Amino acid sequence: MKFLLTGLFGLAVAMQAHADPRADVQRAFGQVVDAGGFRGYAQGRLFGPALPAMSGQIEVVFPDRIHASTDEMEFVAIGEQAWIKALGVWSAVDRSLVPVTAFDMGAMRRAIATVHDARIEGASKTSQCAAQVYRFRASGKLPGANADGDLRAWICDGSGRIARLEATDARSGERVILDFDWSRRAAVRAPQG
Repeated sequence: MKFLLTGLFGLAVAMQAHADPRADVQRAFGQVVDAGGFRGYAQGRLFGPALPAMSGQIEVVFPDRIHASTDEMEFVAIGEQAWIKALGVWSAVDRSLVPVTAFDMGAMRRAIATVHDARIEGASKTSQCAAQVYRFRASGKLPGANADGDLRAWICDGSGRIARLEATDARSGERVILDFDWSRRAAVRAPQG
C-alpha cells in the first residue's frame, strides 16, 4: 500500500510539473532568449525559402552575431561586417551577401507570446536529456525558426531547456530542425586569418 501511495504521489507531481504545456513551451523559449543566443546543429532551409536546404553547425549571439558552417559554406556575420570562408581562407564580404538577418529581441518575445494549442505528445530521450515532446502553434520568429505553422519542441525534464525544435511552414510544408547544444555558451568572433 505504501508503494502504491508513493507511486501515485510521484505520478501526481510529474503531471503537475507539465500541467500547462503552453507555459512550459513559452518558458523554454524564454530561456533561449535569456541565454543571449544558442548553438546547435540545424537542417532545412535555414536561411529562407529562396535558398537551398542545408545542414550544419550554427552559433548565434543575439542580436546580430552568427557563425554557420555547412558542407556548402561557412560564414560569420557580426553587425554590419561579414566574412565567408572559401578554399580555406576567410575573406571579408558585403554583409548583404550573407543570407541571414539580425535577431529582433522584441519580435522573438512577441512570437513566444503567440504560442497556442500546446500539448504534450509524449516522452522521448535526446542525446542531451530525457524530454517531453510538445506540439504547438505560433506565429513570427522564434529563437531558432520561423513559427508560422506546426512546431514540436523536445524540452528537457530537469532544466526545462529546449533540446530540439522542429518547425514546419504552413504554406510551403518546408521543415527546419534545430538540435540545440547547451554544452557551452554561444560565442561568435571575427575570423582570424
